[in-house]
Amino acid sequence: MERLRPGWFLEGLWDAEYQQYRLLAYLQEVRRAFLAQKLYPPLGDLVASYTEMAKLAEEVQTALNDPSPEMEVLGEIVAFSLPRLEEVLVEGTTLYETIAQALQVRVVGVVPLYKEEGYVFLRRGTEPLVRAYRYEIRRLYDAQGQQVAIRLSFVKAYSYNPLGLGFIRVREALLEEEDTLPVPLTLAVESPWEVPVDETLLPIIQRTLPRWTEEAATGGLG
Repeated sequence: MERLRPGWFLEGLWDAEYQQYRLLAYLQEVRRAFLAQKLYPPLGDLVASYTEMAKLAEEVQTALNDPSPEMEVLGEIVAFSLPRLEEVLVEGTTLYETIAQALQVRVVGVVPLYKEEGYVFLRRGTEPLVRAYRYEIRRLYDAQGQQVAIRLSFVKAYSYNPLGLGFIRVREALLEEEDTLPVPLTLAVESPWEVPVDETLLPIIQRTLPRWTEEAATGGLG
């Protein structure tokens, strides 16, 4: 689907009705994606565009003290777009929170001192397989403070037998094949629903990994 990029309202005709039509068509596609439980990239684009529109609303309000035809058109676009973006953004955020809160996360094996690299096992519903990913957390510091960069790399899919030792067996098999991390933190993430992996589960995992690794160190995970 077409993405909603910064400054989208400046593309094409400089006409409020045209831009309103474009936005409505885009939001219809976003709602279809949400119905299919696909959160990204639409949710990220909505957050960025809503923030952009909210800032523009303040600027337009100031500029309308001495309005120009162009600013009046922009004012119409902002007034139309802001509440509709917010409405769909709330829908997406609610879906995100519903899926994220349903995830069951626990430590497999021991908790090492070094937790910035390790593995994540992902299983959906009753699927008889586990997707294994290697994660890396990089904490960067700049003038604005700490920035966290998280990388997830797919390793391999393993068969899963809940009647055996489940994730323990998967970890043993993984460590026999991968020896670059001697004692890696390994987290098992289970979703009760078979929602999309790339568009939904992996983005949620990436955003939550730093908190999970901290909770693992304090015994906050199962």
